[in-house]
Amino acid sequence: MSHAPFTPSATKRWLNCQGSFPLSLLMPPEVESTYAEEGSRLHGLAAAHLTGCDDSMHAADWEAIKPYVFYASDRIAESDFVATEQRLDYSPLLFGTPDLLLGFDTVMGADRGLLEVVDLKTGAGIMVDAEENEQLLTYAFMALVKLRKLGRGFDRVRLTIVQPPDEANPVKSWECSAGRVMEHGARVEAAIARALEGDPPIVPGEWCRFCRAKPVCPKLRGEMVEALAGLTPATLTPLALAQWLDRADRREGFIKAVREVGHTLVGAGVNVPGWTLKPKRATRQWDDEDKVLEIARRRKIKIYQDKMLSPAMAEKAHPNLPQELRDRIVAVSSGSNLVRGEAPDTVNVKPEATKTERLMANFKLMQHRR
Repeated sequence: MSHAPFTPSATKRWLNCQGSFPLSLLMPPEVESTYAEEGSRLHGLAAAHLTGCDDSMHAADWEAIKPYVFYASDRIAESDFVATEQRLDYSPLLFGTPDLLLGFDTVMGADRGLLEVVDLKTGAGIMVDAEENEQLLTYAFMALVKLRKLGRGFDRVRLTIVQPPDEANPVKSWECSAGRVMEHGARVEAAIARALEGDPPIVPGEWCRFCRAKPVCPKLRGEMVEALAGLTPATLTPLALAQWLDRADRREGFIKAVREVGHTLVGAGVNVPGWTLKPKRATRQWDDEDKVLEIARRRKIKIYQDKMLSPAMAEKAHPNLPQELRDRIVAVSSGSNLVRGEAPDTVNVKPEATKTERLMANFKLMQHRR
């Protein structure tokens, strides 16, 4: 799936730091993470369930999307129009696919009804709020513009985040006027125009966390140089310490991004001097959860408690776990780590390597020879 140059999911970043756009063009092609792949898979299952295309799925998958399916089903039953996983094209630079759009023609206090944007978040690392959510505001803006061209208008907009891992508050909604959404749209248009101009501003902030351009960002490099130039944390004043603590996440993110670029290049076949990939330690898991549940039910073994027990948990709960279930345990590596290896004298680039990969390989070689 292709992403827009200004993808709605990164609105917060390019809305606040237009300089991140040209910097990101210097980076190697992005490789989808296993977390993103899993999120895309669960989104596909949820969409298939809502549209009646497929009701079969693993029990663990159902638990991961159940709050979203229940909420979406209830709202769909009350709505006047529904769009599931339908792409919105605002321009060649800005487009995207919201999980669910709903229209309600008659809503108390709204002359022309309400438009709702519903987004499924499957990640447990960061809890996401609906209020003033930049991604959903961008989706709502694109939807309002498209629907107005089709002769449908709305006075109110509801943004809804359904995040099943947030067990305390899995469904969060926030309402605003259509005018507020159009104001956001004006900011979006201005930010894109500024990003395409020469020398757009680079503004570090919390949005740096998911920025691909961290390894080449001059602002973050400047913070790193300043931090290493004689800084003694123990002698900092409380005010200065607070300022450096605010920058700590960005510095850690910079280092992590450099490692990720190295991992990508080595994985693509670029010989990065002194570094190699090593498989992560394999973890034990079930080869087929549905078959495991079938065996457990037949043998009257309790193996499901809110969620599927892992092999280790099952063995602890049932010391005499039948061999029939033990045979369903497999060891799977979750990926690879970038680790130090022997430093070669030359860098070999695969024939199909991109121009960026060749430039980065040469850059790494020059660093190694210094």
